[in-house]
Amino acid sequence: MDYAEDQAMEVEALESILMEDMRKMDDDSGDGIAQAISACYQIEISAYGDNDSVPEDQGEGDDAVLGLVFSHTEKYPDEPPLLKCRSVRGLRDAELVDIQRKVTEQAESSVGQAMIFDLVQTCKDWMRERVGASDFVDEETEEELKARLEAEAEERLKQMRLVGTPVTEENFKVWQAGYMKESGESLNPNENRADGRLTGRKWFESRSGKDIDDTGGDDDEFVPDSDDSDDHGLGSDSDPDSEEN
Repeated sequence: MDYAEDQAMEVEALESILMEDMRKMDDDSGDGIAQAISACYQIEISAYGDNDSVPEDQGEGDDAVLGLVFSHTEKYPDEPPLLKCRSVRGLRDAELVDIQRKVTEQAESSVGQAMIFDLVQTCKDWMRERVGASDFVDEETEEELKARLEAEAEERLKQMRLVGTPVTEENFKVWQAGYMKESGESLNPNENRADGRLTGRKWFESRSGKDIDDTGGDDDEFVPDSDDSDDHGLGSDSDPDSEEN
């Protein structure tokens, strides 16, 4: 397993999601982790997001900010990362002890998988519980909900492109069904036929010029589409020979 490559991909994914809330710390900042053997990163976490309403009894709201500092260890994620919770603004020492314990326990139980984003979510939940923010989320309109879900889906797709998605029989079948539905085809070949025979349109779409035998020796029976007949004015009534006979 290439630990360094996996760690670099996780950092890249986190930066694309968290953007300005995540930054690499300077080695001489004094706020990093002393025993770290790799770069230290800090993720700033507050109680309120863009869609949150601030309770009236809190005036302009709690402006405390938690800094979750992490550094990958040599064999991460097969061992916990180095973690440090610090107050960027407004947090007491006792509160930092509490959240430090939570993230440390979670990291130890999450060994074997990339975990930093989950730790960020735990810190976010802790910050919201700290100020009682969970009951003050603005209700989304239908348009806002649709836009948020589309953005989240696009973000997940972006992350899948970054880290890759293993192909399994299950997710291949899901992809195949979606592709066939989008292209208007069916997984059942007979559903693309009329009475078991290719329609004229399907016959032309499925054959190329080089595949058509000039002598007419083709196994598939050609059945003109009804709309094709109408378009060219052809039918039993318009056949001169049929009228004579």
